Order: sequence, then C-alpha cells, then structure tokens
Amino acid sequence: MMPSPAHIMTVNDFLAGDVDLCSPPEVFTLVSQALDDDTKGANDIAELIERDPSLSARMLKIVNSAFFGFPARIKSISHAVTILGDRDLRMLVMTTSVVERFADQPNSLLSMRDFWAHSLKVALCAKFLAARHPKKRQLSSVFISALLHDIGRLVMYTKAPDLARFAALTAKTERVTEIDAEIASFGFSHADLGGALLNQWKVPESLQHAAYFHHNPELAESDQDEVRLVYIANKLAHADFMSEESIHAHISPDDPVWLRIDLPYNVITPVLTDVTEQFELSYSLFFGR
Repeated sequence: MMPSPAHIMTVNDFLAGDVDLCSPPEVFTLVSQALDDDTKGANDIAELIERDPSLSARMLKIVNSAFFGFPARIKSISHAVTILGDRDLRMLVMTTSVVERFADQPNSLLSMRDFWAHSLKVALCAKFLAARHPKKRQLSSVFISALLHDIGRLVMYTKAPDLARFAALTAKTERVTEIDAEIASFGFSHADLGGALLNQWKVPESLQHAAYFHHNPELAESDQDEVRLVYIANKLAHADFMSEESIHAHISPDDPVWLRIDLPYNVITPVLTDVTEQFELSYSLFFGR
C-alpha cells in the first residue's frame, strides 16, 4: 500500500532556495539574449560560446556530422552561428549545457546512460514524426522538447535521491503508475516538476508544455500537436522496435492521441528505422565524452 503524502510540498517549495538549479544554464541565457539583441552579430555570439571550450568543441563536432548534413566543413564557431540559425543554435546550446549541468549525477541512483538514451530516442522519434507531419514547420522545436521531457526526473534524483528511489520502488512493488507513486511521495510528479523548472528557466512555452503534459496530452491547452508528438514518441521509445506486437501494445492505431495527430499509422515503421540508423551517432555527438 502506498504511503499517504503526509509531507506534501508544492513544486515551488521543492525548487525554492536552489539558485543554481532554478537558473537556466548561463551560456544558454547569454546566447539567447544575444540572439534577441539586434545589435549583436555572429561574432558576438561566437565569443560567448567560445568561453566554454567543451561546448565549442561539441558544437563543431555536431554541425559537421550527418545529424545536420551540411555539404561543406564548418571550421569556426562564428561560421556555425551564421549557418545554424536561431532555433538550431538555441537547441544545441541548451542540450549541451543541460547535459553538463547534470553530468555528475551518481550512476548508482540513476543511470545517466539509460536516462539520456531514452531521452534521445524520444527526441529522434519526435523529430522524424514531425518531419512527416503536415504542420512540420510549426513543430521545429519538437526535438529539444522531447529531449527535455523527463528533466523533472533528473531534478528529483538530484535534490531528493532517497525519495525518488522510494517512489520508483513503490511503482514497481505496489503496481501503481510512476506518476501516482511520485505524487504519493513528493506531492507532485516529475512532469509537474520538469514543467515548473523550464518555466523558471523562461524557455519557450512549447518546451514547458511538453514536459508538463507528456503523460496527459489531452490537458494541454496550447502547443497541442507538439505535446501529442512527444507523448507518442515517449510511448514508441519504450517499445521493442523489432516487434510489431510491442509497438502496437505501446501505441495502437486506435489510440485517441494518435488519431488526433494527422499522420497515417504506417509511418511508424520508417520513423523507427530512421531512429535506429541515427541513434548511436547522435548519442556519441550529444553525450559522448
């Protein structure tokens, strides 16, 4: 039997007082401010990025990979800034800086390899679903939305590892959902926490909504297509890609969310093929040391 949530706290209570956590990665803030400033050019933005040698090296590695597929080699950060555009630049800076922020999470509590592997699989599924969607131009941020959909789980394990582990064990032993176990233990779910954190970071609302509603997309009042794609991508990422039965068990053609995304069910097979082909390369680019 699950414990009663005697020590219920709010999400804001949980985050209160942790200035480092509640502030977005500094380099992301600085780059975003520069991108929004008409007086700043590519060289100004490049200078901000180059203050972080690790970020600079990873960015050049990614932009010169098949992930973007640019025809000519990009040799400098300023060239990368010019060719990437605002959206992809923000995505790269946010991704790499978040990975660095949580790099020291103890593996005994949460396998960072497994966490980021799942997050990336969801992001790639969402990316390739969006590429086939009639509204693909309006879904340009779905990769980063999907990549950060579970960030609340990282925060739980960072700030309250014993309670997070207890919630995970409760979900397994009491046969309750992960969300219900978290609410019983914390007073809120990892989805609530992730959405609240991204709200404090002041990232685009579509990213916040994907975190808040990736388990309950019907509750999203805006960015509904993006939230639905993240929900479906999350379901698919848990399936065995080689088993049609497993895929159907996780997301069926009659799933109410699937029926609302304006895609034929037979796109799933080529989407999962694309994910499989890009996964190892993408993981090494974004998370390899």
